[in-house]
Amino acid sequence: MEKVIQQKVRVEGAGRTKEHAINFALGQIQKKILDEHKSMMIRIEPLGIEVLEAIEKTYIERFLLFFFPRKRQTYKVVLDVNVQATLLNVKSIDFKRIEESGGVVNGIFQNDQITEK
Repeated sequence: MEKVIQQKVRVEGAGRTKEHAINFALGQIQKKILDEHKSMMIRIEPLGIEVLEAIEKTYIERFLLFFFPRKRQTYKVVLDVNVQATLLNVKSIDFKRIEESGGVVNGIFQNDQITEK
C-alpha cells in the first residue's frame, strides 16, 4: 500500500529574483512525480540538489523608449533533484460499499423520524 521510491527529477524555473526562480523550480517536483506514478503523495524528502544551469539575464527598461532607464534582471535555473518520496497507492485500498436508496430527500425525512422518537 505504501511505497518508498528514490528518483532523480529535472526541474526548471524562472523569476525576477534568484529565490523566486529556485522556489518555482522546486515547486514542480511533486507534479512531476505524481504524473509518473499515479499515486497519492505522502512525503517528499530532497536528498541532493545539483545545479545544471543558472542564468542571470540583465536588460535596460525605459519608460516611453527614452525616459527613466532602469536595470532589470531575470533569473533561470535548471536543477537535478534527488528525492526520496513516500507514495500511497489508492487503488490498493479496499473501501466498504454502502448503498442507500432515496438520496437526500429520504435522508432528511429519516433524520426527522429519528428526532421525533
